[in-house]
Amino acid sequence: MANRFSNLLKKFGLALGADGGRMPGKDGGSRVTVDAEHKTDAVSRVYAQALLELAQGSGDSGGEVDSIAEEAGGLLELLDRDADLNRLLSSRALNSSQRSGVVEQLFKGRVSDVLYRFLQVVNRKDRLGSLPGILNAYLGLVSEARGELDVDVYVAEALSQDAGRGVADSIGGAMGKKVQLREHVDPELIGGLKVRVGDRLIDGSVATQLKIMRRKLVDAGRERARSGGQLEDE
Repeated sequence: MANRFSNLLKKFGLALGADGGRMPGKDGGSRVTVDAEHKTDAVSRVYAQALLELAQGSGDSGGEVDSIAEEAGGLLELLDRDADLNRLLSSRALNSSQRSGVVEQLFKGRVSDVLYRFLQVVNRKDRLGSLPGILNAYLGLVSEARGELDVDVYVAEALSQDAGRGVADSIGGAMGKKVQLREHVDPELIGGLKVRVGDRLIDGSVATQLKIMRRKLVDAGRERARSGGQLEDE
């Protein structure tokens, strides 16, 4: 499928324009931001709820909900890995009709009819740029219905099976839920870990602790400079 993305990018290359079809950032620049966190805003949750209702109203609701959750997870992984796919789906240079053709070529017959029709609706509403958040919100709704809690853990090195189970058990015990742990390796953390539960981030990484320490030292230095370098006697 990766080759298919590349071919489609070439096909629409002229339409993508000078910015490469990247999503505009808040600062007015261009960027592609599909990372492990996939923040879910209120709009994403509304669309995710609509997808859940579509799944529940289609045939064997339980089986359809679960199968679409698997498809959503797989698509989310694709969006994580393939920046070209994100540029293609999020391009403001392509009109709705062109993006509809892209969605059809990529997904029709490869995902369930419910998910395919939903993707086309999201496109018509000009929300494909929010697709990662929508899919993540859907997975959260399904987990909630199962009495599970999705937890993202960011570590400098991959956790061993025992360590991962220990983290999941600890968080699950504190939250009173069965935890589904999603591990993300980020060497820049140096050590320690960050835990994201819904919109709450618990940051215990070494990198963050070093930043805090550095900030305190800088603040202390500035304070000394303002006071003429004199330290008060204890």
